[in-house]
Amino acid sequence: MARMHMSALLMVALLAAPTQPLKWKVTGADVTFEMSAKDLRALRDGKEVFGLQSRQPDFLSNFKAEEGTDTFGWEGSQSMKVLSVVGHWVSYENSDSGFTGGAHPYASTSYVTEDVTKPKGAFSLLSVFPEKDVVAALKADRFIRKHIHDEAAFKNARTVEALMQSLEPGEDCVGFDSGGLESVKRSVAFHHIEGNKVAVRISFGYAAEACRGRSFVVGVLLTIPAELRPAFKRAAQREEGFLMKDAKAVKAPSVHFTWESPEPKQE
Repeated sequence: MARMHMSALLMVALLAAPTQPLKWKVTGADVTFEMSAKDLRALRDGKEVFGLQSRQPDFLSNFKAEEGTDTFGWEGSQSMKVLSVVGHWVSYENSDSGFTGGAHPYASTSYVTEDVTKPKGAFSLLSVFPEKDVVAALKADRFIRKHIHDEAAFKNARTVEALMQSLEPGEDCVGFDSGGLESVKRSVAFHHIEGNKVAVRISFGYAAEACRGRSFVVGVLLTIPAELRPAFKRAAQREEGFLMKDAKAVKAPSVHFTWESPEPKQE
């Protein structure tokens, strides 16, 4: 009876203990990831080079105003949700909204992929996959074809930039011509593996202010370069990272920051 009582106490203690972050080291790179329910951090030589919670000060800095500025009614929020981690690439959904003066509030949602071994903005899908393959995959997509504006230009397009210029926003108000190239380069996440191909999700923004906050996701299949297949395999098997289809199963973290202007002081 005493042994059963001690076992029950031990089980209660284990359940009550704080969950330790999941850790893994990236094969062939000096990067270690730590993932918990509330954060994803990438470390190099013990120094954080990527994190979610550590971005709160930057978020709050957006609402610092010059002395004398009337900030009544200002507000803002930012959410980040991790979508996939492949090797040292982290993909997440970033949503911003708020009001800081002017004629309109702001709102946007997009995917972001960062190479944690490089400066922000250095990752490009076109540096990973041949551009001709990306163009061909986009041309075959039904949603893309629905927005063809110039048939001849679409057919003759050999670059992503030329392809984007052959499209129109349509009733959906898709921002192909305004930021479409950047979307294909960096607003991506990796969803699942099919044979020797990976399903890539590309997030496009909106074309006009009246459509602010809208986003559109296109899926394409791209052949994985031979040298990257091991990293994608490890992510698919959840040995190092994970793919988008498994984000819920691994309890991928998300964060949400908010700010509201203080109430005006009573005279």
